[in-house]
Amino acid sequence: MRILRGLCSGLLAAACSGETPFTPNYTPSPVFSNPTAITNAHLPLSGLTQDILVGTEGGDSAKVVRTRMPGTLVFTFGGQQVQTVMVVDSAFSAGQLVEVATDYFAQSDNGDVYYFGEDVDLYTNGQVTSHEGAWRFGVNTTTLGILLPASPKVGDKFRSEDVPGVTQENDEVVSVSETVTVPAGTYQNCVKIREMIPGEADEFKLYAPGTGVIQEIPADGQVALKSHT
Repeated sequence: MRILRGLCSGLLAAACSGETPFTPNYTPSPVFSNPTAITNAHLPLSGLTQDILVGTEGGDSAKVVRTRMPGTLVFTFGGQQVQTVMVVDSAFSAGQLVEVATDYFAQSDNGDVYYFGEDVDLYTNGQVTSHEGAWRFGVNTTTLGILLPASPKVGDKFRSEDVPGVTQENDEVVSVSETVTVPAGTYQNCVKIREMIPGEADEFKLYAPGTGVIQEIPADGQVALKSHT
């Protein structure tokens, strides 16, 4: 997830830019009976061992190693203890480690995948220099993020991150029928989501049935799935 920068955020950002304020239209009420069974058709994290995505960003080589970790982290939601799956993203630029983020996810009973937060280590020359962008539900925000609906439809709008003073990401499903070829193969019926952070260029992410994220497209590059286990 990207870090929110600049002075404008949320409705204020829209006012600063002249854009129409983003209004989520997909806002279900989650129920978590078996939250670590993440079987969402386009993000089946329960079956993930490790993904490797490669490409370029900002003119440099880029690589993301996405690893499902053992164990869970417990959050409290609506007075209930909810276990979350832990996934670590290690990001490299020009061969150097620049970020390690541990993300926390859970699936609601209807199949939506929710985002409970992330712990972030940013690196410079091999040393941790910042934790900018880190947040956790129940500590920094009382709003759960929706990462991916169970049955995405074009026009679905939701927020994967809504953390005052830290980050806000507005998301919209723009296609559910993409055919995408990446180093790992060709995937059909992919979901394409536009990710919008106030004050930043839009990014796109593509999710393939039975696999998960196969391509991430920032404004200045892209990374694509090389291997999936």
